[in-house]
Amino acid sequence: MSDAAGAPTGKGFASALSLALIGAVLLPIAENWRRKPKDSFPLSYYPMFCKRRGECERVTYLVGIDARGGRHLLSYHCAGSGGLNQVRRQIRRFARRDGAAEELCASVATRLARRGGRHADLVAIQLVTGKYRLDDFFAGRQEPEWERVHATWRARGVGR
Repeated sequence: MSDAAGAPTGKGFASALSLALIGAVLLPIAENWRRKPKDSFPLSYYPMFCKRRGECERVTYLVGIDARGGRHLLSYHCAGSGGLNQVRRQIRRFARRDGAAEELCASVATRLARRGGRHADLVAIQLVTGKYRLDDFFAGRQEPEWERVHATWRARGVGR
């Protein structure tokens, strides 16, 4: 659509722009049928939604232990600021580096003590990697298949 001078009208321009944007968003879908798909930003084929997942998943996380031995899963916010994926990646790096896991546990303990609140009475902080069966986890059975403790920080005066 255009006016008498041949310039596009508002509706015609909007329609053309809309079609171009829809095409750009749909174009990456073709990656799903390629042998080696390539994901790109900002136009993605969303591999996180179409890739097959394994039966189990490993997760590295922080656990607080109270004086009675009760376990409390700690939020990733206790380890650092930033988004979930960013802080989770940092937590995994701490678990892999020698001496860093202990450093992270001590840092989290200091941060929680300063904040006060419901985690102020924890006597130990652990950095743990657990393997979870996804079907069981989302069905409410949230116990890990196994766990590996990378490091433990203990409050002074608390037993080994």
